[in-house]
Amino acid sequence: MAKFVKAWQQLSIREKRIIGIALLIALIFIFVNYIFDPIYATYQGKQNELKSQKVLLKKYEHLIANQDKAREKLRVIKAIKNGVDEVLLENKTSDLANAELQGIVKNLAQKANVKFTRITPNKAGEMEGFLEISLKLPFVGTIPQVQTFLYELETAPQLFYIKSMSVRTQRKDANKLRIEMIISAFIRAEAEVENDEVDSQAQSDRV
Repeated sequence: MAKFVKAWQQLSIREKRIIGIALLIALIFIFVNYIFDPIYATYQGKQNELKSQKVLLKKYEHLIANQDKAREKLRVIKAIKNGVDEVLLENKTSDLANAELQGIVKNLAQKANVKFTRITPNKAGEMEGFLEISLKLPFVGTIPQVQTFLYELETAPQLFYIKSMSVRTQRKDANKLRIEMIISAFIRAEAEVENDEVDSQAQSDRV
């Protein structure tokens, strides 16, 4: 230590200033890099964590405040879904739904005393998440019979859509009309996909 003091005393004022400045720079460097930066980084991390917790807390508060509204919306959505399901055909594949539709329209036509000359199924078409099952129905009937048949279609529990309807009078009997209509009903498109997947899996299992 004495040697260090003696060496320091032998230095000129200019040399002492240079060494002092160098020591000051070294102290500042050590303070910034090993004391200030770690403390500031920890502070920033705590601040960011606090901000995230505040945002999360606000979300929870919003959920709690609006849980009744959310439950009501869910109830309405479920009611709409159940209402839609009630007016769809029961069968989940296009072939079975086609047969179901033919059976329904035959029963409704019987109530109106209408007999179809033939029933022609059309190819199923997808429409916004649903499969449209349609039939071409030609028949001959009086105006009251046609009115009764249309009424039965309108009041049936299933949703029926008359895509087209042509009306012609008969030459031999003017009291009767020659009708040709295309009528549609619906099933869910995903139901068809699910059943196809089940059938594919069953075939794989058999193999």
